[in-house]
Amino acid sequence: MKNLSFYILIILLFQSKCTFVSSSSSLDTFKIQYTNKEYTSQVGNVTINPVETLNTSSKNIVPLVQRQNYELIFDLLSQDYQYLKMKIFHCDWNWIPSKLNDLEFLSDYNEFTIANYTFSQSNFSEYVTYRTIIPKLKVSGNYIIYVYKDDSTAIPLFTRKFIVYENLTFIETNISRPNQPKYSRTHQRINLKINYDDLETSNSQENFKVVLIQNRDWKNALMALPPTQFIPNEKTLIFNYFNNEMIFPGLNNFRFFDARTISYRGQNVMAIQPSTRGLELILEIEYPKKGLAFSQSLNTELNGTFYTQTLDINTRDFNSEYVWINFRIDMDKINGDVFIHGGFNNWQLNLQNRMTYDENIRAYTGSIRVKQGFYNYNYYVLSDLYPFYWIDGTHSEHNNQYEILVYHRAPGSLNDRLVGYKNLKN
Repeated sequence: MKNLSFYILIILLFQSKCTFVSSSSSLDTFKIQYTNKEYTSQVGNVTINPVETLNTSSKNIVPLVQRQNYELIFDLLSQDYQYLKMKIFHCDWNWIPSKLNDLEFLSDYNEFTIANYTFSQSNFSEYVTYRTIIPKLKVSGNYIIYVYKDDSTAIPLFTRKFIVYENLTFIETNISRPNQPKYSRTHQRINLKINYDDLETSNSQENFKVVLIQNRDWKNALMALPPTQFIPNEKTLIFNYFNNEMIFPGLNNFRFFDARTISYRGQNVMAIQPSTRGLELILEIEYPKKGLAFSQSLNTELNGTFYTQTLDINTRDFNSEYVWINFRIDMDKINGDVFIHGGFNNWQLNLQNRMTYDENIRAYTGSIRVKQGFYNYNYYVLSDLYPFYWIDGTHSEHNNQYEILVYHRAPGSLNDRLVGYKNLKN
């Protein structure tokens, strides 16, 4: 029997379309989504880290340490302390609410007060940093953390996804080029084999759900692919597709900027200047990379993620500034929308991340507020005429991060356990 101990995998996952309305009468008017989402502009940086991890680094992937306490840390852009509470919701493999009641996945009453807070000591930004321990969970699977104001308004602040998994499967996987010449230079193929030794199954397609994610962006995830071969006597599932069902665009190097200091210009920062809305960092003018030769950049490549840190005073969170990042990419206007896109904004395509086209300078521009740190991003095209990677192009040689999630629902069970996880880089 394999180790049944649970591990926590923190993933800042992209939005799903599923929503719920709280059972609390004061919250019935608010529609809460089972996704990474901010419901007010007050919400700043949100991370989930092991307690032992320094709060200066908020990478999207945290160490998978057995039975370790995890801490939710977030900022509210306000000078006043607010009374806050947290709830936790359990979901199935597709982020739809499960049929488990609270006592089946929690040992405590499902309403947790957030009482640990620190006021910022920055010069330009007023905010309060809150932190709370995530309670131990009884079952593996998908979860939503929901934080809201504990007052008469009961205003929702944000929701965040996280995943708890068990090591009950053995996953064999590798990355190769697609067989078809059309995709061999632009895409990457995932090959997959899963052994499930001690898990019960009556129908492999019903009992198992396998999800493949590239660079933590769920918009382009491969969901619930059925195995091409099922070997019952070996308890093995094989996924070996030949018609491009398991390929991803290789993409290009992520763009980046270094906002860890406001004392001087970091990499790709052209100017630093105060304004009526706060401190502004103007990035260097950019251009499309489509059609250019590919050159791998490893020292700045975070696969679209980021980490928060300040080099100006010390590395404590409450000394960091919130700064406006101003983007500009010179190019002709296209038939579609262009978004600033990365892990720091949860890979969302919304009004806050959408760029506008300036006819006078023939460029797309945009502005996003972030906490000091080092950030990866790219430009995402939403169009009926162009692929999403049209601006930067795609190359099979690019190093990407892939994650394989193996969900299992035993016959007669009400919930999907996450029984396998693997992180893979090409």
